[in-house]
Amino acid sequence: MAYRELEKLHRMHDGYIRAFDLNGHPLLLVQDDGVPRLLINRCPHMDARMDRGQVANGHIRCPVHGIAFSLSSGMAEGPMAHCLKQLETLPLVYQGSGVGVEL
Repeated sequence: MAYRELEKLHRMHDGYIRAFDLNGHPLLLVQDDGVPRLLINRCPHMDARMDRGQVANGHIRCPVHGIAFSLSSGMAEGPMAHCLKQLETLPLVYQGSGVGVEL
């Protein structure tokens, strides 16, 4: 496996959101409450891109239908949450002053 740096840690802040396309895989790096997370850049509801969503209070909100997903569990919240799949996440790898992913 090969490490691919996505961002320098000093550039990240709460509300940070940035999309990547690595080998045809749409990824989304976000940070909230001091915790960086790596998501698949796709809403499990209707495959909308999440990079135009809002990140705050431990959630990311889909820009298309407004569905809020917990960043810690990936689960949707709200009245229809039980009908939806959860967000897909990937483990982050920290190397030196950067954060990235193993490909």
